[in-house]
Amino acid sequence: MICSYCGTEGLEESCSFCGADLNIERPKLKEFVVLEDVEKPFNELSCFHTYDLLVLLRLVRKERTKAYDLMLTLKKAAKGSETVQVMVNYSECLYEPYIRRMKLV
Repeated sequence: MICSYCGTEGLEESCSFCGADLNIERPKLKEFVVLEDVEKPFNELSCFHTYDLLVLLRLVRKERTKAYDLMLTLKKAAKGSETVQVMVNYSECLYEPYIRRMKLV
């Protein structure tokens, strides 16, 4: 068996060079990744392929940017209006979870 991390050959259970467990099943690529996958707990996300996590991170960053732009637009329009201030608070509540999920991914 060849170590998929460092390339050492002639191994059976673990790599003598880097110590990686060779009997662990590597994650497979998914056919598609959707934004709703970001709601999964960390234990499930850790089983995702690296490429899938990168695609998911791109999706989360895109949504975070949209929420941030909305929040800035509402803050500019909120000067004195109480109704718009409620919408600003709501947009801030939308923005914060995307920051946390982005850091998790």
